[in-house]
Amino acid sequence: MQYLISVLILFTCIFAATCVAFRSKNKSLEGMICKFMASFGFISIAIIGHYQNPANRLYFVLILFALMFGFCGDVFLGIKEIAPTFKKKLIPVGAVYFLIGHVFYMFAFSSVKGFEPLTIIAMPVGFALSLIMMKLLKMPLKGPIAIVLSIYYGMLIWKVVFTAWLVHAEMNAANILCLVASALFFISDTCLAFLYFTPVKKKNPLVIAELSTYYPAQILFSLSVLIR
Repeated sequence: MQYLISVLILFTCIFAATCVAFRSKNKSLEGMICKFMASFGFISIAIIGHYQNPANRLYFVLILFALMFGFCGDVFLGIKEIAPTFKKKLIPVGAVYFLIGHVFYMFAFSSVKGFEPLTIIAMPVGFALSLIMMKLLKMPLKGPIAIVLSIYYGMLIWKVVFTAWLVHAEMNAANILCLVASALFFISDTCLAFLYFTPVKKKNPLVIAELSTYYPAQILFSLSVLIR
């Protein structure tokens, strides 16, 4: 059992790397299958991590819900790759699932050291920055979708700030992993925003950057269960 986590990490990394390779070659179906397998991998890491270290059950449950909502978001965004006709409908749905997942991450982090009210300032700051970025880059977004994505971006920045506060409050391995993971998630979704909503000619570098930061982020969140 002690080696199972290592095997699952290797399993997840292999499928994540294969997903990146397929997506860079515009093989959407194969990439989607590998993406689902990688998502299954990081959920499994959290479950086995809790089995080996059952000390903080509430933290595990909240992280598991976050990962599962992320998996659902992966499903909708993956379907978009093989059914581009529904792209405009599937992107908001996927974003909402990921947003709910981020809310569960915030509950998990708050369960560790309590809630720090000052960190919430990052949320409206991120919201405003998102709207400014949409306007400056002339992204074709307006109305409810622009609001949802701006809230989402604000949540990403809040996660980074909150996990930075956690590290400041108590510098341990689990908190550091969560901070690094939150920063990687922020980078990943920033790349995704450019990929989806700007007329990028060379998409492969952004695809590779997005996936190469997303999977390490989810793996690190999962590993935090083991060492929390």
